[in-house]
Amino acid sequence: MHSWKKQISLRFKQLFLAGLSFLCLIGPQNASAGQSNNDPMTLAIAGSIISFGMACYQGKAPCSLSPGIDTDQLTFSLDKGSDNTIDHIRIALGADWKEKFYESPNFEIGGRWEINANRWSSSLSNADNKDGYILGITPVFQYSYKLSKFDLYMETGAGLQFLNDATIENEFKSTQFQFGDIFGLGIKNKQFELGYRYLHISNAGIEIPNPGTDFHNIHLGYRF
Repeated sequence: MHSWKKQISLRFKQLFLAGLSFLCLIGPQNASAGQSNNDPMTLAIAGSIISFGMACYQGKAPCSLSPGIDTDQLTFSLDKGSDNTIDHIRIALGADWKEKFYESPNFEIGGRWEINANRWSSSLSNADNKDGYILGITPVFQYSYKLSKFDLYMETGAGLQFLNDATIENEFKSTQFQFGDIFGLGIKNKQFELGYRYLHISNAGIEIPNPGTDFHNIHLGYRF
């Protein structure tokens, strides 16, 4: 009974690692083909699908009935960036999940729930809508490689977002309910995170038109 479960678990881990390797391969290829603007979105969406698959397979948060959060491990974060003529700022409060998906001396996979509030504003004088806000909740998965003084990390996530207006600048998004996909890279220690975080906002084709908004941000996090 236990042997076949171990075999399934091993096969899943192999497929998971193969998926991550595939993502690493398709990024440079797309960039050389002149599609570099789509690379972060591909990584954010595909990375989130793989991460959710891992969570659901193990029956852990965020793919469980229990939120599984640790209120003793909180993170306040600030993201600031832009999308061409749109300035963007995002603040979030995150709570770690109690259980990690994988942990070894040099590598671990964990994550947290983030409640976020975003503010954007356009520098265009004739924009249909010059500013607005976005509220949402996002599960963020972190893959950390441990070094002596700090960790290197990659993060990915996807959550539900609500726009106060369905138009951002001159783009009508059809629905106020959107999805926010995250992909990030950075360094961290026990108290701070510093890195790059990409945020893609769209409605996943639920209604048309569905223009995407892509924010490229500097990310700063403080754990307390």
